[in-house]
Parts: sequence; structure tokens; C-alpha cells
Amino acid sequence: EFAGRVLTEHPALNVLVNNAGIMRREDLSGKRDLRDAEQTITTNLLAPIRLTNELIDHLIRQSEATIVNVSSGLAFVPMSSTPTYNATKAAIHSYTVSLREQLKGKVEVIELAPPAVQTELTPGQSTREGYMPLAAFIDETMTLFLQQPTPREILVERVGFLRWAERNGNFDKAVEMLGSS
Repeated sequence: EFAGRVLTEHPALNVLVNNAGIMRREDLSGKRDLRDAEQTITTNLLAPIRLTNELIDHLIRQSEATIVNVSSGLAFVPMSSTPTYNATKAAIHSYTVSLREQLKGKVEVIELAPPAVQTELTPGQSTREGYMPLAAFIDETMTLFLQQPTPREILVERVGFLRWAERNGNFDKAVEMLGSS
């Protein structure tokens, strides 16, 4: 219903940005209520898949159509206190790679993987020291989007440590660092 309404109101729509995210701390050390995990999976993973599915036929018919899926630096190095969030963002990364391959030549598919940014994703995060200021994140991100051709992954400098941690031999150090956050 939502997708139909959007297409009726915006028939020339050619960009979809899937920016879905809830992040909840979870204690995996004992049996627990799984509602938070289920809501996180539904919001962060299933919602972008469902919306893409509803709009894909329309997007394929548009010229210069683009899908941007927002993952996270935590897709590449998990923060132990938010396991389901990390898992959904890793899944979005993998889904985006597959989507890009299947839509090659039809729709541009880009992944945006933010670092920890000063937003209200979690309470108090918008003023948390050490997180990237939102304005700086937006400026650097938009500069990357303006590159020709647009990079397949939009990675601001601050997220590079997480994105390339395994390749650079820093994965265990990064997991430990995030575990103390």
C-alpha cells in the first residue's frame, strides 16, 4: 500500500534510500525475550528487502535509477552489546552485493556504511564524544556521492578502520575496542 501511494504521488521516482535502523543492547548470556531481536530484524533487514521488492519493477523502468542501502561499520566488525543490529547490517551488506550483481546495467546499487555518528540512534548518542559529528558525516558523504562514477560503497574515512579491519589484520583488536565502548 505504501509503495503504491509513493508511486502514485511520485511517478518519476528513481532513487530509493533504505535507511532502516533500530539498535538495541542485548544480553546473550542467558535465555531472554526475543522481541527486541525480532523487531530489529524486521526493521533493519526485512523492511528494506520488502520495500525494494515493491519498487524494483518501477525502478528498473526508470533512467538512471539508484538504490542506496545503509548498512554500518558494525556490518564488518560487530559491537558485542548489539549483536542483532550488527547481524542485520552484515546481512544488508551481503544483500546489497547480491542486488548489485543482479541489477547490473539496470539499476545502480550503492552501500552507505556509516561509522558511529552523532545522531539519536541510541539515547545520548548525538552528543557522545568520539562519534563523528553529523554535519561532518553529511559533508563527507555527499562529497563521495558526487564522485564520478559513484563509488559502490560510500565509506567516510572514519569507517575505514572497521571496513578493512579483517583485511588489515586488525579484526580482533577492533572487536575488543568496540567491546569496551
